[in-house]
Amino acid sequence: MDSKRLKDLLTPPEEAKPFWYQQRGRDFERILVQMFSNEDMDPSTSMRPSGEEIDGSFSIENNFFLLEAKWHKDPIPASSLYSFKGKVDGKLIGTIGVFFSMSDYSKDAIDALLNGKELNLILFGHTDLCLIDSGEISMREAMRAKLRYAANYGQPFYPLETYLNGAKQGSVSSTTKDSIAKEWNILVEGEQDVRTIKALLDRFEISAKYSVIPAGGQLAIAQLAESISKNNTVNVASFITPLSNPEKQQEQIIKLQALGVEVIVLSQEVEGWLESFVSADYYNATLMLTNRNGKMARRYARNSDLDLLLSNTPSFSTLVEKMGAKKK
Repeated sequence: MDSKRLKDLLTPPEEAKPFWYQQRGRDFERILVQMFSNEDMDPSTSMRPSGEEIDGSFSIENNFFLLEAKWHKDPIPASSLYSFKGKVDGKLIGTIGVFFSMSDYSKDAIDALLNGKELNLILFGHTDLCLIDSGEISMREAMRAKLRYAANYGQPFYPLETYLNGAKQGSVSSTTKDSIAKEWNILVEGEQDVRTIKALLDRFEISAKYSVIPAGGQLAIAQLAESISKNNTVNVASFITPLSNPEKQQEQIIKLQALGVEVIVLSQEVEGWLESFVSADYYNATLMLTNRNGKMARRYARNSDLDLLLSNTPSFSTLVEKMGAKKK
């Protein structure tokens, strides 16, 4: 079996040809199979029942799971999740599908999945898989954490970073907990927003420890906040952007406020919010640059007028103050 690991495939070589990316996708599937094999999870590779193509399956004791593995240049759209769900729907009742995506998921993909009548998928993203690859958590423990969260909250995506943070906090003695400042978990909708908000916060000197965590869509934020809030050694904040259904958005905000979450409600998507605070000259100079994987939002995060941004977004200014942050 190939000894490659995910970390070996994260950075494409200069001027990588399409074949390299195709090979990376095949290597990714082989690495997953090796992960399952290492933990006696009985993997089987690509199957084609009745003309369908399924990447494979694996088991945990007497429970069997279908899997889909993707590593694309863009986040996985809702259509790909629906397609996989359709394959799972046609199998033995109670069958669960597990989607492994090194390209994460589009912001609306997971929210769209929640509109269905039956949840039978759980999702792994880029950071989840890197944590398993690095030995921070086993595949079995990761599956157990995600399945339990899906059962408790009806959500297909649970960031393993949150689970591991909770485990670390739980291991701290009560005496020590009383003597240390609370860390911050800042919840955003997707992985692209994680990178953008981190780029923005990098412009501050922050005394508090913090993590920026993707919830997997706006409709997942309140449940994730509820799960995290059970550990009262952690402060929680969240960014909320507009939903097409204002009533649902307001429901999310009310739930978050009831949990004591510091809520930053934006009137537009994160990129549009930050764009409002860059100069016209900078906006025009970057207009034709690529926006692949949210690069434009990160450019705006690194070049926005912080004084203007803070004065026009009081909720974000409050968060910065509570985190003990000062501009660099």
